[in-house]
Amino acid sequence: MINPNIKTIDVHQLKKLMETNPNLCLIDVRELEEWQEFHISGALHIPKDFIGSSIETRIPNKNLPIYLHCKGGVRSLFAAQVLLDLGYQEVYSVNGGIMDWAVSGYPIEQAQKISEPQI
Repeated sequence: MINPNIKTIDVHQLKKLMETNPNLCLIDVRELEEWQEFHISGALHIPKDFIGSSIETRIPNKNLPIYLHCKGGVRSLFAAQVLLDLGYQEVYSVNGGIMDWAVSGYPIEQAQKISEPQI
């Protein structure tokens, strides 16, 4: 069951935080194919199903604020619960995820499309 006390922020709050702290710890918990299609510049990629087994080696400081996002905000809630269970103190789930981010016109990095060879 998801903890109703998980802290959440919206994409506008995240954007403001990123402007004041470009080294903010943002983790994209979507699957690899989704990440490769497009993602927020500077975000780390750790899929939701692997976050519990890899977070402590990637982010050992359990007092560091961590912001999690996915496509729409559901998987990031599950990932936030995992981090809280592991003892991370300041964990946030981004409501609306990367879809709200993109709809708001905030920058994303898109995969380079490989064009078909011209014959």
